[in-house]
Amino acid sequence: MVYEAFQDAITSRLQSRLGAGYRLIVSRFPKNNGLFMDGLVITPKDQNAAPVIYLNYYYERFLEGHPMDTLVEEIVTIYRESADILHLDFSVLNDFSRLRDKITYRVINTKDNLALLEDAVSFPFQDLSIVFYLFLQQSPLGQMTSMIHKRHIKQWQAEPEELFALAEKNTPILLPPDLKNMSAVIDGIAREQMGAGYYPGVVDTLYPGHEAVPLYVLSNTSGLHGASVMLYPNVLKSFADRLDQDLVILPSSIHEVLLLPYDESVVFHKLTDMVTTINQNAVAVEDRLSNHVYFYSRTADEIIPADDPATVYVS
Repeated sequence: MVYEAFQDAITSRLQSRLGAGYRLIVSRFPKNNGLFMDGLVITPKDQNAAPVIYLNYYYERFLEGHPMDTLVEEIVTIYRESADILHLDFSVLNDFSRLRDKITYRVINTKDNLALLEDAVSFPFQDLSIVFYLFLQQSPLGQMTSMIHKRHIKQWQAEPEELFALAEKNTPILLPPDLKNMSAVIDGIAREQMGAGYYPGVVDTLYPGHEAVPLYVLSNTSGLHGASVMLYPNVLKSFADRLDQDLVILPSSIHEVLLLPYDESVVFHKLTDMVTTINQNAVAVEDRLSNHVYFYSRTADEIIPADDPATVYVS
């Protein structure tokens, strides 16, 4: 079944499943790095707001062999899980005083999101942009967020600097930092994938010498848009002070960054080449953050580009 036929079929089945009291509309929505995705909007006829459920993901599931009826029930479940948001008084979205504790930030690539950034509230950060979202809900099925555009702060009579200050306070609370040794991450993946076949030491067997590279994964506890954790006050500073070393930051994706303690053996241009290759071959386009490597100085408490070794100053 081609994608367009899948859209029609699943929308028709959902309409039958939910009944005549709901409107179902499929629209294209801009996503990260210049991509567009097809979002299904399910709206009760007595309401004007609804979550967006992206059909591209469900089409991939369908091609993998998941039955259409199973996908329909999953979408209905996600929609029902969002019922508490749907039944809120959406006039709250016009009241900035009631939104202040919901404002968060993310980081995205600037060059690859120029169209999106035209109408977004943003601040530049290296080759990235800091953008802002309302964090409305998190559940086991995902997050409900809404991007903050220039028209919103005009309506709220708020300033971009105020959004930044609120996001800097709220984001670490709503999405706490999560820092793990890469070996622990690999061990967790092995435990999940192997199930009953897992045994202590399996990572040492599969990846001998993995502990020789002291690599760490920095994200948030949700695992979504966790690259912004490198902006959290005191996170990098505390970790670098604990190691008594500066840090090299490798932008793994929009969801996490990798931290490598800096020493004189680090060759920045080789790391840049490695990040670029991994982005091109192993990271989905919508998840890519940057091909650039960054350097964190614990003395200056500052992140700077590390592509040119001459720009790097060591604590």
